[in-house]
Amino acid sequence: MSEPVILFEKDENVAIITFNRPDKLNSVNAKLRDNFYELIKVIQDDPTIDAVVLSGNGKGFCAGGDLTEFGTDPSVIEKRRIRLQHDLWDDIRRIKQPVAVAIQGFAVGAGLEIAMLCDFRFASKGAVLSLPEASLGMLAAASGTQGLPRLMPQGLALEFALSGVRITAEEGLKKKIISKILAEEELLEYTINYMKEIVSVNNPEITSWVKSLITTGLDDSLEQGLFEEEILVKRAWALK
Repeated sequence: MSEPVILFEKDENVAIITFNRPDKLNSVNAKLRDNFYELIKVIQDDPTIDAVVLSGNGKGFCAGGDLTEFGTDPSVIEKRRIRLQHDLWDDIRRIKQPVAVAIQGFAVGAGLEIAMLCDFRFASKGAVLSLPEASLGMLAAASGTQGLPRLMPQGLALEFALSGVRITAEEGLKKKIISKILAEEELLEYTINYMKEIVSVNNPEITSWVKSLITTGLDDSLEQGLFEEEILVKRAWALK
């Protein structure tokens, strides 16, 4: 029996999702993407889970899309159709629980795009970050062009996306891509404990509302964001 491409476990109220294709550098193939989508849906509806941590087995977090699937069945058109039905990237961004990622070794292409969809990004010292798609004649297809300018100034985002340059986690920290840098042996434990602590402060419903307001506020006008905030403020008072 083949190994599962994604592992799932819980540490108290924190869900831990681990990409498990170390021999393929945890590259995202159709099976991993579909399993990931199904798992996100399960976590979203689980009242015992207050936070989520993403990680990867092996040398690095994720090397991007599995290029060996290009030109194979299902066709590119079919894959696009599936993606429209299963919008994994938007589901990661909008899941009600806060999400952190532990990046050891590298996060490249879709791997970095997935990381940018998370709320907190912790990385090991010297970890490599890159969006090489444009330099390879392709476009980042997992929200990278939209995630970058939400984390760093537009000019820096454009330079990073167009050049395909590889930067270290230390440079990523300066560019606001990375939240904190740790020794690799401390990375996952720190990330899990950080998420336990950050969700212990508030009622889980309050936490999800704060995340929702900040996440959707990036897409809405200020007026709409303030309107939605007013509604949830009233609901929050009703919980007291």
